[in-house]
Amino acid sequence: MKDALEFDRDYASEQLRRAGHPLRRMIKRFYVANILREVRGPTIDFGCGAGQLLRRLPPGSIGLEVNPWLVDHLTKEGLAVALYDASVDDFGFHQIPAGHYETLVLAHVLEHFPDAAQIQRKLLRSCRRLGIGRVIVVVPGGKGYRSDKTHKTFVTRRYVRERQLENCEGYSLTGSRYFPLNVEAVGNVFTFHELVLIFDIAPDQ
Repeated sequence: MKDALEFDRDYASEQLRRAGHPLRRMIKRFYVANILREVRGPTIDFGCGAGQLLRRLPPGSIGLEVNPWLVDHLTKEGLAVALYDASVDDFGFHQIPAGHYETLVLAHVLEHFPDAAQIQRKLLRSCRRLGIGRVIVVVPGGKGYRSDKTHKTFVTRRYVRERQLENCEGYSLTGSRYFPLNVEAVGNVFTFHELVLIFDIAPDQ
């Protein structure tokens, strides 16, 4: 899974502190709204962190999180969230019922893995088994990627193309855009620039 730092209490406290900052909260809503426009029905927020997206997802949605202190905090808020250990489950989502969720969101998670393409394939395979029609992947631009030492893979459109992820495991890449400006080069100078990738079940699947 992610760097061990992300399992500890201090990391959880910092995540919650940042999420609660008034200015940061206002700006985050802008980015969350950009993801929500692509969401369809009950959703799995994989790596839900401090819960900014989870709080605004459609009814019946759930968050999966690796940090037990974040899970405890969000559960006390009344949010549907579960502790997830990929080292045991191997991204199989065996605790998730089939036929309930329509979307999986993977926001600022994939870049934490050195084998991001392999993880993406495993996730798509599991989503197909569960009947999830759409997978939304959000990753940082260049400066955002370099700003965090726990980032392991710089995921770009080229990375997706070269790893043959555009059409795999029964899904096709149907949307790809940078946000807030749809220009890749902006990510080299603006930390909070991100790439949104939309994968949908291929029509013939």
